[in-house]
Amino acid sequence: MRVVFIGSTRRGFLTLQGLIAHGAHVVGVISLEQDAHEVERYETEIAALAAKHNIPLYQTKWMKERDYAAVLRDEWRADTAFVVGCRILIPPAVFNVLPQGMYAVHDSLVPEYRGFAPLNWAIINGETQTGVTLFSMAELMDGGDIVLQEAVPIGAHDTAPDVYESVCAATVRVILQAHDALKAGTLTRTPQDYSVGSFTCSRTPADGLIDWNWSTARIYNMVRALAYPYTGAFTYYKNQKLLIWRAEPLNDLRHFVGRITGRVLAVDKASGTVDVLTGDGILRLWEVQWGGAPRQPAAELLKSVRERLGVDVPLLLERLHTLETRLAALEAHLANLNPNDTP
Repeated sequence: MRVVFIGSTRRGFLTLQGLIAHGAHVVGVISLEQDAHEVERYETEIAALAAKHNIPLYQTKWMKERDYAAVLRDEWRADTAFVVGCRILIPPAVFNVLPQGMYAVHDSLVPEYRGFAPLNWAIINGETQTGVTLFSMAELMDGGDIVLQEAVPIGAHDTAPDVYESVCAATVRVILQAHDALKAGTLTRTPQDYSVGSFTCSRTPADGLIDWNWSTARIYNMVRALAYPYTGAFTYYKNQKLLIWRAEPLNDLRHFVGRITGRVLAVDKASGTVDVLTGDGILRLWEVQWGGAPRQPAAELLKSVRERLGVDVPLLLERLHTLETRLAALEAHLANLNPNDTP
């Protein structure tokens, strides 16, 4: 059975590595270029792995620069393809050309969490599990027939990188199992009902903004869902972006009847931690990053219980008033200029 790999990311690299080690007859690789902002880029590793095993490779961003249907059908004479780490739409003309179909993985238990960043959304939403689903490619987003699934647990303190490692391992297992079933002619499919299940929308770095009126659990989930190498949950300190890379909910039974959310409650120089009031409790900050400086213990930056995290509205209003005053003075100066004067 002649197999093509299409994809990117560390998960894609591990899948290609697994297919080769498993003895799959990989006849071609289409390496998809990742976004420029991503920390972990795997185009080089995928290309090197293909070269090591004399596998033909194309590297592309959008799959628009050549007729990939012809590449799969005529150049590589592929029977099937596995897609991992793909963020573009593959047209039906490409996935329908393969005699045994094209199959993609999604890191959720479809039909739940179809769409973008399902792993991150699952942690943000406090889910206790996610998973990997292998499905046949179809025109509907994540809507093809379900072939195989494997659940992946999410621990109460797991970060997105922790869960991602488990998802990577599950992806390789699922694809190797599907490969063997395809080769044996025993692969089964379960059609999806696209009217049930759930969807997620895309996320940008700006979506990591913390609202300190939220519950401690919600803020903590955001922090661990966006832990490095993801873009990070953040707030503002002195109206500059403050990234929170590591935190934990504090089990504190004190009842606050005078609560200012975002207020620093305690600073522990020995441990480097800072406790901050949330909408219903306390979040302990361990590691932060501010103003382009390197990461540091929270207590090295926040040193007083008079500090408050979040946008400083009075300071912004003061700055706005200063700008308006300067603008008015400039307008008055310009109005008094003689048109014949040289500015």
